[in-house]
Amino acid sequence: MKKASLIICTICFAFIGTKSQAQEFYIRGGLGFVTESGKTEFNNADPNGLTMIQQSTDITVNPDGSMRIKSLNGTLGGGFKGNITAGYMFNNYIGAEIGFNYFSGYDKTIGKLTSPQLQSEEVAYLRGLDIIPAIYITPGLSKLNPYARIGAIIPTAGKLFIETTANQTNGGGQGTDIHVEAKSEVESKFSVGFVGALGVTYPVAPRLQVFGEVEFKNLSIKSKSAEITEYRTTAVTNGNAVLVPGQQLADLPVNEKKFVFSDSYTQGPADPDSPRRLPTQYVNASGIGVNIGIRYSFGK
Repeated sequence: MKKASLIICTICFAFIGTKSQAQEFYIRGGLGFVTESGKTEFNNADPNGLTMIQQSTDITVNPDGSMRIKSLNGTLGGGFKGNITAGYMFNNYIGAEIGFNYFSGYDKTIGKLTSPQLQSEEVAYLRGLDIIPAIYITPGLSKLNPYARIGAIIPTAGKLFIETTANQTNGGGQGTDIHVEAKSEVESKFSVGFVGALGVTYPVAPRLQVFGEVEFKNLSIKSKSAEITEYRTTAVTNGNAVLVPGQQLADLPVNEKKFVFSDSYTQGPADPDSPRRLPTQYVNASGIGVNIGIRYSFGK
């Protein structure tokens, strides 16, 4: 991916020095949605084993003890987004641009367990801002004008959120259910992916165009650290909920609520006052989507 980014930059700089027929700045804004592509297994979202969920599975345990097991695969790249982009056309055919993309991912079930005594579920979603430097290529037609964008996608702000619920029937004795709610946030390391798009523009007024495009993104986000930010255990009897002493966020030792991901590490005796180290995980955020919007040119 570093080589791809270098090639994009080289092409852009090469065209800066070319003679142009119609230099212009432009700004583009739009909205879009993305569906999943390049599905993979989801990560382990419960290192403490609170939910009894097996990684990336949906398991139903029947009263007779038999089980239905369903594999859960997918990406967290589906969702809605808004984009604003600034660009410069070196001539009628090629330009360079940089886009800022806010992404709000769909809630995705990444693990589930249903049995007569225990019902658990893990749901994950992404929220964040991406930067997209790219080159813009077009034949420069006057009316319906096709184009292609090729570039990189760099997550710069945002997090992965994981919400967990577990309900144990009669877990506190006959007639008293135990309900657990937790929320985790995962920080990312610097990651770079690929993005490409094919679209068309159409003029609707002087300097103003509408556009529509199909966009492809291939993105894997490397996790840096994770933290359980909410953890609450309640006992529910006849609809009345009471917090269970000793089973709240403040009662968790540091190594059960803070985690650091590493490619390589030495594991020794557990230190309850230090974050726990875990093997590096990657979040699959790939997808295929559609964008529509308007483009305004500031030409000569």
